[in-house]
Amino acid sequence: MKALGIVGSPRRNGNVDTLVSKVLEGAQEAGLETSKYILNEMNYSGCQACEYCKSHDHCRLDDDLTELFAEMKEADAVVFGSPIYFFLFSGQFKLMQDRMYSLIDAAFVPRLRPGKRAIIVTSQGDADVASYAKAADDFALALKMLGFELKDIIRMVDGIAPDAALARKDMLDMARSAGAALGRE
Repeated sequence: MKALGIVGSPRRNGNVDTLVSKVLEGAQEAGLETSKYILNEMNYSGCQACEYCKSHDHCRLDDDLTELFAEMKEADAVVFGSPIYFFLFSGQFKLMQDRMYSLIDAAFVPRLRPGKRAIIVTSQGDADVASYAKAADDFALALKMLGFELKDIIRMVDGIAPDAALARKDMLDMARSAGAALGRE
């Protein structure tokens, strides 16, 4: 079994990266093979709205997302992580999310095999989790359309400092437990 992590934060070792890494650590301890992509370090473009993917089984663009999507097709679980900026996921994440349109065919049937599990990881500066919950909730709907089974949403609040997650044992434990659970299902 394989778990894939996707980090949509521009901060390497920031809160989202730390929590996604903890989820993957838990998954690895449960026996899953893991890998991680840092979107900010990849070269890719946003969706061109060309509809090529509706008459072909892949996106017309051949860039770093090509490999990521190939690995996503093979993975049993995917951990999607993004900070929340201005009520939405990061720009790096949103470009990738729009390109996930290529993972459904013209009839909106997912091209991913059914039964893939997903975990969403977010970080926000606001202390009220409800203030920005909509970003992850909306992405969860897109994952459902793609055939994912959402297992957990890990929402870190008070994440203004880039290393705030390191002091949050509760969040680190929650992330590791969520990853370990991927190996038991």
